[in-house]
Amino acid sequence: MSYKHVGTAGDLLRFGCSLRIDCLACGATRTMTGVDVYRVHGKAQLDLLRPRLKCRRCRMKAAKVTVLDPV
Repeated sequence: MSYKHVGTAGDLLRFGCSLRIDCLACGATRTMTGVDVYRVHGKAQLDLLRPRLKCRRCRMKAAKVTVLDPV
């Protein structure tokens, strides 16, 4: 199964993937499941999520988003 085409929270749920979010400013890391992403972002594309993410530690909007394989 290919995870290359994960583009929405629905795709995350369908494939069982999750997102790893790294703050480029302070190095904090967070993992979000497809359900978490859907609650925060809804049905929109994941490309639009990155600029909206704010670090809980340093409050900066400098995120790197990576799709993780299912467990």
